Amino acid sequence: MYKFLTKNGQTISFVVGALLVVAFYVIIVTSGDYETFTAMDADGIKDKARYGFGLFDFGIGVTAFLIFAGAVLMIGFGLFQAATNIKGSLGAVAGLALIGIIFAIGYSTTEIETSGDVYIVAKKFALEDTTRKFVGGSIMTGVTLIGLATFGIVVSEIRNFFK
Repeated sequence: MYKFLTKNGQTISFVVGALLVVAFYVIIVTSGDYETFTAMDADGIKDKARYGFGLFDFGIGVTAFLIFAGAVLMIGFGLFQAATNIKGSLGAVAGLALIGIIFAIGYSTTEIETSGDVYIVAKKFALEDTTRKFVGGSIMTGVTLIGLATFGIVVSEIRNFFK
């Protein structure tokens, strides 16, 4: 299966994607709602009946399904590769553990604002303290990883310069 997908995987996904695009196009063009869509805002009328417009439901549904299927397959094959090559996956496990530690530090050190603009916006959108801490920890994790990546690039370029 691996050899088959390595050889034909991109072709299969391109053909399936092209067929879905053609099917979506045919559904749109042959639909009786096509004229309604092309003139939807041309008349400037904000009609509540137009909010139930379902011409794009097929395209949105297929897109959501393909994203979900891709995510499930990505995680599934990743776990399969990690289970079959435990020694080779130790670096990835260590990297994920490092990201988890950075996030835990960011989450635990995030201070909850009790005044100012951030506090006003948090209250306006009814954000819980745990959500605000999660966002703060995520931002700190992202900034730290960007810094580590930049540091790694600079160090590797300096090392390559002196080789």
